[in-house]
Amino acid sequence: MQFVHPDCPITAIIYSDSSAFEIFLREATTAIAARGLRLAGLVQHSEAKPDRLKCDMHLEDLATGKRYGISDDRGPHARGCVLNPDQLARACQAAEQALSVRTDFLVLSKFGKTEAEGGGFRGLMARALELSVPVLIGIPLVNLASFREFADGLAREIELVDLMSDRLTAVERLLHNRPSQRQSRSELA
Repeated sequence: MQFVHPDCPITAIIYSDSSAFEIFLREATTAIAARGLRLAGLVQHSEAKPDRLKCDMHLEDLATGKRYGISDDRGPHARGCVLNPDQLARACQAAEQALSVRTDFLVLSKFGKTEAEGGGFRGLMARALELSVPVLIGIPLVNLASFREFADGLAREIELVDLMSDRLTAVERLLHNRPSQRQSRSELA
């Protein structure tokens, strides 16, 4: 996929393998931060449990390093979503406190089911756009249509497989064509 247009405030990384994306995003944020860029946002760390079908999910606040558990332990045979929406909301609130006009990027782990339904990271993304802070977010293939409706043409899309094929230049590609001048939300509308 090519970019929607060169000055998109949202960079969406499309993926089908959530484990590969999670690892990639952690590596990319480490490399971006090492360049001296100020990051805010939340990246997911999934912890497999040998006695359970579902993993434990934690969100790491990129500004503070604090981790928030966002999954409920519903037993060894739990199926379906184990997300704790209250814990997700707490993590989002904390991440929003770190978001400012001095932030270089807001990085979010994914536009998941909660975001597709109108909640989750949507408020953080809206706040970032208000502050003219570029957003980097993962988009599971299953939620691509919902994301496109939400982003309404304000996103450039990059396939994870394209970034994984050349890991040495992946961060360069993510940073390339980011908005050169911060635009106000009214200019983006």
